[in-house]
Amino acid sequence: MRIATLSNAAVVHTQRWVEHFRARGHEVGLWSLEPGPPRLGARPLPRLPLPGFLRYPLAAPALRRELAAFAPDVVDAHFVPNYGLLGALAGRRPLAVTAWGSDLLVVGPRDALQRARARFVLRRADLVLADSGNLAAAARRLGAAPARVREIPWGVDLRRFRDRDAREPGLLLSARMHEPVYDIPTVLRGAAVVLARLPHARLVVTGDGSLRPALERMAAELLPRGRVTFTGRLELDTLAAWLARAEVYLSASRSDSTSLSLLEAMACGAVPVVSDLEGNREWVGEGDGARLFPPGDAAGLAAAALRALDDPGWTAAARARNRAVVTERADREANMARIEALFAELAGAAREPAAGRSANR
Repeated sequence: MRIATLSNAAVVHTQRWVEHFRARGHEVGLWSLEPGPPRLGARPLPRLPLPGFLRYPLAAPALRRELAAFAPDVVDAHFVPNYGLLGALAGRRPLAVTAWGSDLLVVGPRDALQRARARFVLRRADLVLADSGNLAAAARRLGAAPARVREIPWGVDLRRFRDRDAREPGLLLSARMHEPVYDIPTVLRGAAVVLARLPHARLVVTGDGSLRPALERMAAELLPRGRVTFTGRLELDTLAAWLARAEVYLSASRSDSTSLSLLEAMACGAVPVVSDLEGNREWVGEGDGARLFPPGDAAGLAAAALRALDDPGWTAAARARNRAVVTERADREANMARIEALFAELAGAAREPAAGRSANR
């Protein structure tokens, strides 16, 4: 297939997605307003110095010309209110739109303009992909035809993300981006309590983002010197190795659909201590593979982490349970094959009318 992917080329999720389909032998063109790594070969779109609600629609004429030349079998747009909108305005069909979580769960509910944009896109999409039940429900509420919505987690590379029997006692790991929705300050405040109680414990914070300098200053004030490390963004193999070393994976996110970081932690044996969100509860529950705490509750995070660290029998059972869950429901190869089959179905359905028109001439 010839797949035209519209997405932020700077984001690792885009990079994984494009590289997967290219490895499967498909011709994938990537269009992005944001620059990405050279290996992706993203084709730039005009990025005018305007707010996003204007910047993306104004790139539609350039994209329309590019798609006419590329002649894709499927247009594959990611993040509903920006690249989804761009794909819908370009007018090329069939159009598959992938929601990423915050586009429908956070931005949509609080922003009337974003809701309107999401409705415009979802009502025109031939396929809407959601990685969790709560995200699929949000898409349907915003106007996506129920028959066109498919709930498929992207999944985890289980060969890369695995338990390596290399656990470091007391190692806490955060692997979320340094942006407001992920609430890293609550992680730092909770971890400070844990480190005060357990002299051998330490915290590793991976990832990057706009809040990183402020978070590093906060960590220097709250946490003992030498017991917190900010690694920056990691290559996948390095991240997998850290997750396999960690006893506990921490996430204080304020909103999530299916978190890939959560699935990766489960696959590697880092026991989740995560905020009590609907998206997380689709994979773990309190005492059922994880310890949960109310969003924004640093004391609750600390208590949950200490419960996990103080109960080795429970953590061993949680690790086995979590690996079984991701193997059954979140195998990346199996789940991406389902998405690939849906793209092929869209492409085939689009070719049939064209073939019929040719035969009737």
